[in-house]
Formats: sequence, C-alpha cells, structure tokens
Amino acid sequence: MNSTHSTLIIGLGNPILGDDGVGWRIAEEVSRRSGIPLSDAPLHRQRCEPITIECYSLAGLSLMERLIGYNRVILIDALNTGLRRQGEVVCFTLAEMDDLTHGHSASAHDVSLKQALKLGRSMGERLPDDAQVHVVAVEAQHVYDFKEDLSPEIAAAVPLAAHKVLHLLAGET
Repeated sequence: MNSTHSTLIIGLGNPILGDDGVGWRIAEEVSRRSGIPLSDAPLHRQRCEPITIECYSLAGLSLMERLIGYNRVILIDALNTGLRRQGEVVCFTLAEMDDLTHGHSASAHDVSLKQALKLGRSMGERLPDDAQVHVVAVEAQHVYDFKEDLSPEIAAAVPLAAHKVLHLLAGET
C-alpha cells in the first residue's frame, strides 16, 4: 500500500437494524455530496486510494484488518450511551475514547478496536495512530429494531453528521 496520504471513511452498522444503519446512511450522503463513489471493493485491496468510502458491519479484529495501510480513518456509527438526546451528533478521536474492552461486542471472541489496533501495530502492520482515527457518531436508542427505516430524530441527524465528516475530510485534503 503505497499512498502516503490516504483516508478511509467507513459507515458502520447494520442497515436492517433500524437506527444502527445510520452509519451507512451517512457514508452514502458523504459519497453523494463529495462525488467520491461508495466503494464495493473486497476487504483486502492491494493499495489504498487517497480517499475511500465504504460501508461495513465490522468490529474489533476484522475492522482493524480493514484499516491497514491507511493514515487516517473516519468511522461513522450509531452510539447508544443514554447520555445525550436522540439524534445528537458527536465527534471524537479513538485516543479520546475509553477502551471498552469488555463493552459492546458482537462476540466474546473479539476485542475492542483500541486493543485490535494495538495488536496489529505490535505485529508490524501499518495502522493509523489512535489520534488519527476519528469517530462521528449519532446518539441512537433503537439499534436492535428489525426495520430498514431510521427514526425521525436519527434521519434528521444524517445531513449534520455528513457535514461533520466532510469538514474532517477537508482538513486532510
């Protein structure tokens, strides 16, 4: 992977679980506004494009593997803390986030993204620093409802979150 200034934007979540699909919707909006096509490339590509936008339902080690070779990453996801109003958009870096090793995970056999990145770096993989992994998240309560539609508060947050992603991207390009 030979690009020296590469950014990966990933919309995370599951588009059939209600508000958990907000990351995908925001990534699609960023693609539409920026003119950068949404990539449907396989998980492991031979080289990094300068800016790549993708949608995935990955976490932990699988997500870490996808970040290999990129200098900067913007993750877009739903966040369910119960501390903010529904639809509130927050931005932070992975360096600013607590390591939720025993927090939400789809499997007891997986690790947090922070731990996965640490492991990957210890194995010599070229991964972005935690300060270069940005998170744009939307507070969302209904992330386990089997439906494809976003709730009104979450749908209303999509344009604002897309704007924040594009603002982060403008700092890179």
